[in-house]
Amino acid sequence: MAASRSGFAIVFLGCIALAPNRSETGAEVRLSRDFLDGIVVKLPPCQFNKADHYRGTVNSFRLTAIDPRTRMFLVDCQIEGEFRPPVTGPISERVGRSSDTSEGWRKFRFDIKAKVNLEPGPSSAPHFRIEIDEVKRREIDGFSGVIAKLLGQYFDELVTQIVSGRASKLNRKLNDEIMKRITVFKEYGVLCGVDYAQTAVVLHFDVTRFRLEGITGYVFAGAQPETVPLHRWLHPRDGSHYYTFVPSAPDRPNSVSDGICCHVFDHLVPDATAIYRWRAAHDELYTASLNGEGSRRGGFRPQGIAFYVYKDPKPGTIPLYRFYDPARHQHFYTTHPHAEFAK
Repeated sequence: MAASRSGFAIVFLGCIALAPNRSETGAEVRLSRDFLDGIVVKLPPCQFNKADHYRGTVNSFRLTAIDPRTRMFLVDCQIEGEFRPPVTGPISERVGRSSDTSEGWRKFRFDIKAKVNLEPGPSSAPHFRIEIDEVKRREIDGFSGVIAKLLGQYFDELVTQIVSGRASKLNRKLNDEIMKRITVFKEYGVLCGVDYAQTAVVLHFDVTRFRLEGITGYVFAGAQPETVPLHRWLHPRDGSHYYTFVPSAPDRPNSVSDGICCHVFDHLVPDATAIYRWRAAHDELYTASLNGEGSRRGGFRPQGIAFYVYKDPKPGTIPLYRFYDPARHQHFYTTHPHAEFAK
């Protein structure tokens, strides 16, 4: 079952290839049931083994339905293998002589009905959860009734252990693989919801029109020794933002407070670097570049040192991201990795 990692990775690659619809409110990716079923059916068999206990393969994967009520994919598969029973005796020997397994080993085969749920995880990344819905015994050495009675609870525990182990491993591999595949969406936003229908699943991404330009430096989310709060202000007439140490707007009257952006240094400390303020008519650029990254050609003028930040990550720090709004031609600074989903 762990082999399904590649199948679901292809599903996500497929949705990337489908060119998600983008709008001012979000992006969505539609995965049809036929598309999902085509992936699941092609999953290769997966072997499992526990020395001197059991061995076999998981195969014949099939997507049977999408259940909107429970928000689950319903997947069937089959497990075939051999186990070494914990008891011996006339019945066990009789079965052993009748089978073509290795000495002391008995065959088993059963069907699995699993439920697969996809939701945004704690970090808003796709998260798969596998539940085993039903285990149906099909055959145990041709003497299913006798052997099932002989093994009793041991067989149930064996099945549960195999299935739960496969599901746990599948969870980890699916999540690890999906995290690699969603890089294309990180520029715009994160998975914020999933809609389930009988014929398709739709993934919704929250997006921002702002373009990420990198990390200005590393700052603190809360107050720390020697730090001061950096207040963010919005100028309502042109939509520009600027930042001060004081909880007022001394140089731009009528500005609206956006609260505290983060906590920075107002003086040089070890391992910190200066962030210079460059001002234009309707924008402010904050950069570690002494020449403002050549922004003078765009009408920016130097305003001196605005604050100090760490150049590299330190314990307890978080990135201060720099975004650019191509519609307004303005910069925006925040510790939110997706520009607070600004539209």
